[in-house]
Amino acid sequence: MSIYKKTVGKFLALAPMAGLTHLAFRELVSFYGRPDFFFTEMLNVRAIVYQNPEKDSYLITTEKESPLIAQLTGKDPDLFYLAVKRLEEIKNFDGYDLNFGCARGAIQRYGWGVSLMREPSLCAEIVKAVKEATLKPVSAKIRSGFEHNPEKLLHFAQTIVEAGVELITLHPRTAQEGFKRPARWEEIKILAQNIPVPVCGNGDIFSPEAARKMLEVTGCQGVMIGRAALLRPWIFRDVKSFLEDNQIPPSPSPWEAPLKHWDLIKNFLPENIQIKRFELWLFWYLQNFAFGLHYFREIKKEKDPNKKLALIKKILEKEKIKSYPARPYLLR
Repeated sequence: MSIYKKTVGKFLALAPMAGLTHLAFRELVSFYGRPDFFFTEMLNVRAIVYQNPEKDSYLITTEKESPLIAQLTGKDPDLFYLAVKRLEEIKNFDGYDLNFGCARGAIQRYGWGVSLMREPSLCAEIVKAVKEATLKPVSAKIRSGFEHNPEKLLHFAQTIVEAGVELITLHPRTAQEGFKRPARWEEIKILAQNIPVPVCGNGDIFSPEAARKMLEVTGCQGVMIGRAALLRPWIFRDVKSFLEDNQIPPSPSPWEAPLKHWDLIKNFLPENIQIKRFELWLFWYLQNFAFGLHYFREIKKEKDPNKKLALIKKILEKEKIKSYPARPYLLR
């Protein structure tokens, strides 16, 4: 039975985010309270096939992360097949997620991500190719497409489900909207009511209250959280507590997560990318504070890692984590 169907009750998932949801960040989230599913960063099937995946920093994992789903991107069904075959030999992922939703410019220029939603038949071929390569569950992350058209959206979802997808995560914004407009949760409800596999909702979950509301108003089986988890790596702990007993635990000290995250980055990531990955996350985390952008610029100036961490602690000792929502005010 699929791990998605075996999940009891409602489930939470950490969204795949390029450059951010690497092993060190997944470990940081686990330190506070793990979701029910982890997803890797977006993995390029061509790179997996033609490069050495054993030396790929995107593929660093640990056994205790399970269930961990590898998210794959590309557009050639043959490369998807070969990539999954290769991963089956060297990694013990619990499933594979197909990226049919990323709207970043570079991804669309390659014809990957949400661009594939223009070609439902090609997406079905990709699903079938992955299913041929593995007995593990296959899921897909999608957007609303290029317009808000419920009939087109449902047709696309039904097409990939018929091809073998066992769970769909929907981010209900169009490719052009980015994060500019509120997510249309009513589209999540349409899928939840009309397709025979679990639906996971994604978009505008900035608080435990919002997670519960999405589950209630859409009827979806799961909630995927992205940006808010960058600001509050402990949000999954808080959502689970709120769903169980209507309580939200106190937040940790503001400086604790950055120092913990840096230790994990040093332990798990190659030295040549450590500072880059840390600062990429820090840009988001500091948006918990009114002067976060100023703090980020000052911290970024300091090149010595130890002095950088000392400065972070000095600045954040005077700060306080505010009540939810954890909503970023800057995008990158």
